[in-house]
Amino acid sequence: MPKALIALHFQNDICHRDGKVPFSLDREAGEPTAFLETSRVLIETAREKGWAIVHIHIAFAADYSDLPRNCRQFKAVAEVGAVKRGSWGAAAMEGFEPDAGDVALVHSCNNGFHGTGLDDVLRGRGIDMIAVMGLATQFSVEHTVRHAADLGYFVTVVRDCCASANAAAHAASLDVMSYLADIADSRDLEF
Repeated sequence: MPKALIALHFQNDICHRDGKVPFSLDREAGEPTAFLETSRVLIETAREKGWAIVHIHIAFAADYSDLPRNCRQFKAVAEVGAVKRGSWGAAAMEGFEPDAGDVALVHSCNNGFHGTGLDDVLRGRGIDMIAVMGLATQFSVEHTVRHAADLGYFVTVVRDCCASANAAAHAASLDVMSYLADIADSRDLEF
């Protein structure tokens, strides 16, 4: 049965040490390097095993005309001038660029399904088993997992390939998602 790996927001402004988004990854902790390397390896391994790799990036118009202004998270993105379409910050972080056979989608919200056509892409390939990884756990990962569960997908959250600048929120989100999805480390995935 075909499977897909959904990789959320491995972008410069979100992951790079010079990135502008402050709430996605604790850049001062020792874990970012290990987290990023583990995530890179998982993408490579899943690709080698024939999984569909779906990169989902978040990006906004230069004037933020498409930015949702209903929550503090998005207002903060505009305040710091992050993830503008076509900018270095919105681009894939080095080592996370989509390969020719990968799917690359862009959205302007937390949920990887909203406005991306992701459901059609997956169903068109006969995929009903997905693994989700990325940043930030309590925002984009959780929103995507909740939506996937509602759509009937069998979901695995890849714990060691999810991150947040808020360790407590990360842990709480994983706990909540355990009712909607399997939670596993990358080394425990069945390829």
